[in-house]
Amino acid sequence: METLIYLGKVNLYWILLYACYHLVLRKHTFFELNRSYLVGSLLLAFVLPLIIYPDTAPAIPVMYEVSSASFSISNAEVEEASIFNWANLAFVVYGLGVITMLYQLFRNISQLNQFLSSGEIVDLEDCKVVLIDSNNIGSFSFLKWIVVNRSDYENHFDAILRHEMVHTKQWHSADILFLEILKIIFWFNPVFAYYKTAMQEVHEFLADSKAPNRENYATFLLSYALNAPIASLTNHFFKPSQIKTRIQMIYKNRTSKWLLSTYLLTLTSIGLIAFLVAGCEQKPLADATEVKEMAKSTNEVKVETPEIKKVYTVVEEQPMFPGGQSKMYEFMGENMKYPEAASRANVSGRVYLSFVVSETGEIGDIQVLKGIGFGCDEEAIRVLKAFPKWIPAKQDGRAVSVKYNLPINFQLKNKIDRKTSVKIDLDKANALYILDGKVMENFDIKSVSTNDIESIDVLKGESALTQYGEKGKNGVIMITMKKI
Repeated sequence: METLIYLGKVNLYWILLYACYHLVLRKHTFFELNRSYLVGSLLLAFVLPLIIYPDTAPAIPVMYEVSSASFSISNAEVEEASIFNWANLAFVVYGLGVITMLYQLFRNISQLNQFLSSGEIVDLEDCKVVLIDSNNIGSFSFLKWIVVNRSDYENHFDAILRHEMVHTKQWHSADILFLEILKIIFWFNPVFAYYKTAMQEVHEFLADSKAPNRENYATFLLSYALNAPIASLTNHFFKPSQIKTRIQMIYKNRTSKWLLSTYLLTLTSIGLIAFLVAGCEQKPLADATEVKEMAKSTNEVKVETPEIKKVYTVVEEQPMFPGGQSKMYEFMGENMKYPEAASRANVSGRVYLSFVVSETGEIGDIQVLKGIGFGCDEEAIRVLKAFPKWIPAKQDGRAVSVKYNLPINFQLKNKIDRKTSVKIDLDKANALYILDGKVMENFDIKSVSTNDIESIDVLKGESALTQYGEKGKNGVIMITMKKI
C-alpha cells in the first residue's frame, strides 16, 4: 500500500511540475534551462515524495501514553477466493497497457532500423548521415544518425544538416527515449503526452537558435513545404504543428535575465509544497526497543513534552473500555476476522497499534506502529474504529487524552479434524474456558458436542497470563464452534 501511495504522489508531482512549466516558463527564451527543467522534473518527482519533515517541527501537545497486553486472534477456515476480483482486474488492465506501449516502442524502433539500413551511410566527424532514395518520409535525426531524403539532399542539404547536427550533438533523442520508457511504466498518466510535445518544441527552438541568419531561416521554414509521415522517436525537421511557434521564437526578443529568478521561484514553491505535504503526514515512529517494551508493559505511562519524555509508573485513572479489558478482548474476538489473504499466504505475526482516547472517550488518531501486511493491519484498524466510547483517563482529577498502545497477535493455528473426537486433559479442569471469544465460568466441556466444535487452541504459561491475567494461570482453552 505504501508503494502505491508513493507512486501516486510521483504522478501528481509530474502534473504539478508540468503545470508550473506551462504557466510560467514555456514562453521564456532560456531554451537550455527549459530543457533542463523538463528532464529534471521527471527525475525530481521521484525524490519529492521522500522528503521528511524536520525533527525540529513543533511537538504534539502533552499526552499520556498507556500500553496494553497483547490480544491474539487465530485464523479460521476460509473459502477459496475467486481470481476474478478488482485487484486482479486492475493488474490485468495495467499489464495490457504496458504491453501495448512496449509494442508501439518496438514498432517505432523497427521502422527506424529499416530507414537506417536502407540508405547510403556517410561518416562525418560527429555523426553519420544516411541518404535514402525516397521522399515518403521527412528528414530527421536520431542519436548519432541523420536521415536525409532525396528531395532535401538535392535542395536544402546544408540548412537541414546544420539543423539536425544540433540535435545529435546535444543528444536530444536521449530525452525522448527516457520519456518513452517512463510512458511504458506509467502509461495511464496523460501528462507525458504534454511533456513530449514540450520537449520536442524546446529541441526545435534550440536547433533553430543556431541558425546564422534568423530572417533567412524563417523565410526558409515558411517555404519548406514537405508534409510527410513522422517517426515518433526522432527529431523531425518539419512538423506542421510546430511551424508557427518556431517562427515566433525565432523573431521573439530574448527574455530578460531578470526573469531567471522565475526558475528559482518555481522550484522553491514546489519544495515548499513538498514540505507541507510531508508535514501533514508526519507521525511518530517506534523503534524496535520501544515496540518490545510496548508488548511487555501493561501499566507504564509516558508523558510527552516538546523537549523531554518523562516515564510514569503510576496513573491515577487509566482509560477503560466499557466493562473492562476482558470486555474489550471479547469485543475484538467477536468482531475481528483473520484476513483471507494472510491465511492463504500463511502469514502470522503481531501488529502494533496506537490510538488516542480523548477527554470525552472518543477513539481517534489510529496508527500502525508496526504491521505485517496482507490485510492484517487494515482489519485491526477496522475493529478499533468500531470501538464504543471509552471511559476517559483522569490525571489530577480531570479528564485527559491518552495514547493507548495495543499489540494484536495474528496467529495461525492447526485445525482439529472434524471427524475425530476431542480429547481434553483432565489436568485442565481448572483452566479458563473461552467459548467463541466469551469467558465461561464453571464451564463443563462435556456439555459441548464434539461434532459442533470447529477448533480448539490452548494457551499456557506466560502467554496465558499476559492475555488473561490471574485467571489464566492454569491455562486457557479457547474453543471455536462451527458456524451454522
